[in-house]
Amino acid sequence: MPEQEQVSPEKPVSRMRHYADILNPLFWNDDFNEVHRAFEWACTMVRVTGMKDTGWDSYTESIALLEDFTQLMNLELPSDQFANPRNTQVRLALIAYSHMIEMSVPYDLLANLLRLRLGMKYAIEPLAHLNKIRDVKVNGVKTKKLMKASPSAKINEIDELSKKAEMPEVGIALRGIYNNTIRNAVYHSDYAIHNDSMRLLSDHLYSKKDKVFTPLVTFDEVAEVTSEAFAFHSALLVLWKRQRKLFIDFKGKILPYDEHYKGVIEFTFEDDSLNGFRVYWPNEMVGVCSRNADGQTEARNIQFEPDGSINFFVGLYASHPGSFSPLVESANEPVYAVVPDTEKRPHWPVDFRPYPV
Repeated sequence: MPEQEQVSPEKPVSRMRHYADILNPLFWNDDFNEVHRAFEWACTMVRVTGMKDTGWDSYTESIALLEDFTQLMNLELPSDQFANPRNTQVRLALIAYSHMIEMSVPYDLLANLLRLRLGMKYAIEPLAHLNKIRDVKVNGVKTKKLMKASPSAKINEIDELSKKAEMPEVGIALRGIYNNTIRNAVYHSDYAIHNDSMRLLSDHLYSKKDKVFTPLVTFDEVAEVTSEAFAFHSALLVLWKRQRKLFIDFKGKILPYDEHYKGVIEFTFEDDSLNGFRVYWPNEMVGVCSRNADGQTEARNIQFEPDGSINFFVGLYASHPGSFSPLVESANEPVYAVVPDTEKRPHWPVDFRPYPV
């Protein structure tokens, strides 16, 4: 899903703009001007998780895969190697579509953005409650297996959240790009491509043109389904990337974060795009979370609560705390850790405002 004007071989950029208009209000709310809400928003933009090495981010791989498929679908295939190039392009589009609607990150991103609109916290797996534990047999041995929620279940949940957040158009748009019949046919190898149509071997699809249920899906109808999904996910991806760059005003600044413990926060960036944060505590403890462009994540002195929200290990409490913070001895001055690549230490601002490092 490249950020080009043409998001698919079949659909003009106007459809991408249509979905961007629907999704754009999700990405900012005036509540995010408060530092605690801005923190939850930043967690959502960074997709905070536990520690992961480079090469273990499924969304990074999915984006690369879909970009590859888009480029392949745009190629002029040589007729001496491809007997029917149009059939090949449709096959590629169907596989790309089926992969697209299975990706977990877009569903989690939408669910978290809607949760924030409802005043809730970021959750590392906002849709985990939809998963089921089932008894299965593996090589004749009974065991338990986690069954991940289906796209349908996730869409239903996001639809409900969008209604509660008074943004029902988000759920409507998501439902509109999901076609369970085509998804099942592709994933179960239960279709055939022949004579400019996709033929469903065990199901029927309603034809908007002919106003009937039919096992024959024309290439034009396939193109409508697949290109709408490309437009939706391209819009979501572009808005997500754009918003992380718009956070640049906080680069190189320290913000007061926790008035009780006197923690301050610094948002971190990679190529001028938000990629994480550091929280400094007045006993030299630092909580760090980041995700780089290769998908490598760091999570240090971070605690994940049972509900999936983020908390911090703040280090040792003072034996005899003073009035400044429970983390600082009454006879001592607060000491914050040095900001990386500088010789400066943060401080607690008396005016409760951001200040440059």
